[in-house]
Amino acid sequence: MAAAIAAPETRRGVLPTLRRAAALLVLLAGFSVPGFPALAEDVPGLGRNDTRRPVPAGRAPWHAVGEVETPGNRCTGTLVGPRSVVTAAHCLINEDATALVPAREVTFRLGTRTARVVALRNGAGFDPRREEPWRSDWAVLTLDAPLGEGRALRLAREAPREGMALALPGWQHDRPGVLLADIGCRVVVMATFGVQGMLIGHNCAGTLGSSGAPLLARTEDGGFVVIGVQAKAALGRPLGVAVPAFAIPLR
Repeated sequence: MAAAIAAPETRRGVLPTLRRAAALLVLLAGFSVPGFPALAEDVPGLGRNDTRRPVPAGRAPWHAVGEVETPGNRCTGTLVGPRSVVTAAHCLINEDATALVPAREVTFRLGTRTARVVALRNGAGFDPRREEPWRSDWAVLTLDAPLGEGRALRLAREAPREGMALALPGWQHDRPGVLLADIGCRVVVMATFGVQGMLIGHNCAGTLGSSGAPLLARTEDGGFVVIGVQAKAALGRPLGVAVPAFAIPLR
């Protein structure tokens, strides 16, 4: 009903937004669209030109970004409180894909420091077998030690605007031991992706290991804020979707 009573200038913006969301959803589903042929060597989240570069893991804001490890997986996570880390729920799925691993089997590594996870929460209704819905593909980990003092980043409580400048840092499998970031990407669309829910579509490069990584944006005071958490990446494209930070409760 909202669209039916929207002002004409608002209605003109609705269809392009829906088209962008639909096109990105097709790419993320592993299909190709006209003008975008898939290549045999395609990998998730990367195009022909790699726009990632190493960033100093010991400096702000990168020093809040660490590695989430389980017995069978390794992803990226971000300190958002002294003992709180946000990541993707699918990073915590057990080997049988029937449930998330117990908190005691998860660790968070930040440089030379490691903390064990003592509790975890994830998005409501997340199905480990299907890794859906994407809007619920988040988890907040509670650490047994306060690694986030002086490092933690804030989770944004407002929706990002389309075109907002972003950075996507992550510990990725193709460059072990190096924190890589795409620092020249943007929000493509903020929309509802069908049954997957409200998500942020972006054009940041990030491949295996970047799941759970933060979408970072500048604040007015020159700092950084987490506006989303990386959930899915398109095959052979620097495109992905992230769970909006405002949808993730810290408590």
